[in-house]
Amino acid sequence: MGVTTITLPISAQALWVILGALGVGGLTLLIWLATEEAGRKSPRPLLSGLIILGWVLVPIWLLLLSGTLWNLWQMLTGAETTLAGGDLGAGALIAAMLGSPFVIWGTVLKQRTVDFQKEGHITDRISKAVEHLGAEKTVKKLVDGASHETSEPNIEVRIGGILSLERIAQDSTRYDKGRDHVRCMEILCAYIRQNAPAKGAVDNPLPEWEPLKDKATEAEREAHLIRRKERFGNAFFESKAYQWAKDLPEPRADIALALRVIGRRDADQRLAEARWGNTTNPENWAFDAACPKLPDPEQGQPTSLAMIDTYREKLEDWKSGLKSYPGYRIDLRDTNLQGADLSDLVLSGARLTGSRMEGANLREARLEGANLRHARLEGAGLSEARMEGADISAARMEGADLSWAQMEGADLSWARMEGADLQFSDLSSAKLSLGQLGVAFGDATVILPLGVTPDSPDWPAHWPKVELGYREYFTQLLAWRSQPARPGAD
Repeated sequence: MGVTTITLPISAQALWVILGALGVGGLTLLIWLATEEAGRKSPRPLLSGLIILGWVLVPIWLLLLSGTLWNLWQMLTGAETTLAGGDLGAGALIAAMLGSPFVIWGTVLKQRTVDFQKEGHITDRISKAVEHLGAEKTVKKLVDGASHETSEPNIEVRIGGILSLERIAQDSTRYDKGRDHVRCMEILCAYIRQNAPAKGAVDNPLPEWEPLKDKATEAEREAHLIRRKERFGNAFFESKAYQWAKDLPEPRADIALALRVIGRRDADQRLAEARWGNTTNPENWAFDAACPKLPDPEQGQPTSLAMIDTYREKLEDWKSGLKSYPGYRIDLRDTNLQGADLSDLVLSGARLTGSRMEGANLREARLEGANLRHARLEGAGLSEARMEGADISAARMEGADLSWAQMEGADLSWARMEGADLQFSDLSSAKLSLGQLGVAFGDATVILPLGVTPDSPDWPAHWPKVELGYREYFTQLLAWRSQPARPGAD
């Protein structure tokens, strides 16, 4: 049986060429769209819809390609084609099929060109923003009746540069997996370190507080208590350290804005930081992992030692995860942040060693796993701050408001907290130095240095040797505070 010949006008042959080209072009478009969306953090709805439509049309495109290739094969082998009507259709069909690879390759090259242009555009945006950070303006001032020109920072232009960097960081997180986000954060941190160094901070005029010496006489003890009350009062807001710190000047407007930009990074931006220099490609930011909590005991029953040991193990595992975090950390070491408004900001894991934050507002700030060694926080507001697992060793927190602060597992070795408000703060498994114990109150959940346990002779005599319930803890704490000559009341 011979092959049935279908005679179509030349326009129908051209239609096969068009349909074949559409098949190649459609599949090319689908591949390009899928590749484009795969590189985006937040896919765009329109392109996502086109990809879905493309997959639905894949069978039709494959059918068109198959028909076109079958006709091409018949032409090349000399067989009678199912399309008759002249050489023009065959030639055009062959030309279309031979040219399709070049069309595809041209599309790829055009996309690469667009990518390179985009890279250059982002680089130009960053460079322009950095230029704005160094903007200066000339100001005329009268000195002894004579006009003098001086140069000072152009705050308005610098603020524009800071906001531009924030936008670049956000766009980078949405469209290229945060490749430029960390660079923007590094620029902002360096800007703060250079323009607000710790050496420019105002020092407390009060002399160092001297604790009561060993083997003090009764008269020396009474005089010491009078001086203590005069300096620290009965509450943190009566402390001279607090009164001095609350009147400290706020940071310059551009510094204040840079701090807010750094601290209000969203979850996607923080995830980009976790991936920075991390070969494991994590799905979560380490500091978003919830800190383990000591379970509440049954009513009327103390927490068992087994529960405490289990809690400590979980807490240590959680702290190890923070310490081994390999991603990017905010770096604000040795900066002057006195009087800064850092409330509600995310500074978890930040490097704040030696920073000056007297009088700063850190209410509800996140500082989990942050390094605050030797930081100055006199008179700072840390109410409800999250400081679990933070290194606060040798920090100065006289007259600070630490009420309701979460400090489980924090290292408070040699920290100074005279006159601080620790009401309702959580110090479960916090690490303290022995020199602090006379002015502190705790229970069996506190980890003491040098292996001191509730069964050791060095365990503070006024500390219970078991973990207390919520109400019982504060009942005993208030009773201890009410003693005028309590042990170590310096």
